[in-house]
Amino acid sequence: MSTLTFYLRASSLGNDTPGRLCLRLVHRRKSKSISTPYRLYPYQWDILSQEVVTGRDNPHSDALEEAAEYIHRMRERFEAVADEFSSRAFYTAEEVLHELCPPRRSKDSLAGYALRLSRGLNNTGHERTARAYLSAVNKLLGFVRAEDVRFRDITPSLVQAFEENLKKSGKSLNTISFYMRNLRALCYKAQDEGLVLYRMNPFKGAFTGFHKTAKRALNTEQMGKLQNLPYNRYLEQGRQPADESEQKLYTAWRYFIFCFHARGMCFVDLAYLRKDNIRGNIIRYYRKKTGGLIEVKITPVMQSVLDSFSDDVKNSPYLFPVITDTGKKERLQYETGLRTQNLRLKELARKAGITSVLTTHVSRHSWASIAKGENLPLWVISEGLGHNNQKTTYTYLAQLERSRLDIANELICAAVCSRASPVTNAMYERRNYE
Repeated sequence: MSTLTFYLRASSLGNDTPGRLCLRLVHRRKSKSISTPYRLYPYQWDILSQEVVTGRDNPHSDALEEAAEYIHRMRERFEAVADEFSSRAFYTAEEVLHELCPPRRSKDSLAGYALRLSRGLNNTGHERTARAYLSAVNKLLGFVRAEDVRFRDITPSLVQAFEENLKKSGKSLNTISFYMRNLRALCYKAQDEGLVLYRMNPFKGAFTGFHKTAKRALNTEQMGKLQNLPYNRYLEQGRQPADESEQKLYTAWRYFIFCFHARGMCFVDLAYLRKDNIRGNIIRYYRKKTGGLIEVKITPVMQSVLDSFSDDVKNSPYLFPVITDTGKKERLQYETGLRTQNLRLKELARKAGITSVLTTHVSRHSWASIAKGENLPLWVISEGLGHNNQKTTYTYLAQLERSRLDIANELICAAVCSRASPVTNAMYERRNYE
């Protein structure tokens, strides 16, 4: 008769580090143990009942529930396997274990490695990186039309063919770079773990940089039109629109205005802002994208927006009602809020008579461009946006700088034409007035 038990193998680094959940199969006094994909802290494991201690108040509750479900499935599977083997006169522990846990994929497996890495990233709150890795892998597997690819098969010729395919399908350079960078990161991590040895860089020559694109930004006049929409009166009077659809647009308007006045705060940072981020009249937070510390003084407009949401977040640790359900992943709630915000901003742009596309990030680019228009030094704008270097800030100001160069070019051409023949000068003046 075979028995199946689970146990937690403690970490050699002590109780402050999660140990490995393992299963042990015993048959004819012979014991076989294997590790599971799950890691648990000692307080997350009940030794007597051999169960995972779950609960919404427990850190990483989703991962714990997944581990508990794994144990449940394995026990059910073991009963079925034991029943199947009971008719045999003789069988070994190895045979039972092989049937219970079929051999895993080869270590030389891009798909298997990406899946394992993404699970760990999800458990540590890096869901975005985990999805990026899986997205890049799935795109490559779709290109080669296979369920998996070995690391050793990722060669310069394969990467080049994949890149060409992405270009032919109409993908932008930045999208291509996204796939290449994530695939490269996976390959390098696998090489660091000794899973593969590349004698030459398979991504040499592939585009992994950033292509500067025209940044959308509102000028001072457009920003004024948006801020002076009728919703401004609701904010000043501390009341809500009666119409439900107008209430939704009012919420989107307040989010956008707050982000602009908070020195172009990103929407993701707004969504995660907590009440304890406020100290006096200063909001102190770490940017989600870079981890850099930002401190912003609360302006009167920002304070009015915060006060307008006070009833909505009365029982919440957050400053804004983007993340509201404690039973759902925060990241998924933020992404839903982001999609909703961008849809509503289109309607706000129409109401303000703005023809350019309005998105959450426009508030950030607008703050930078208007700051440049007010002749603020580049280093001040860069500091205000929380950029690590001024090169990033240049991409925000590319459109504004180009328009200034156009004006300068017209002045130079006008000066030259004024000294040219009367016919040339007349032609230039006529074109300017047409």
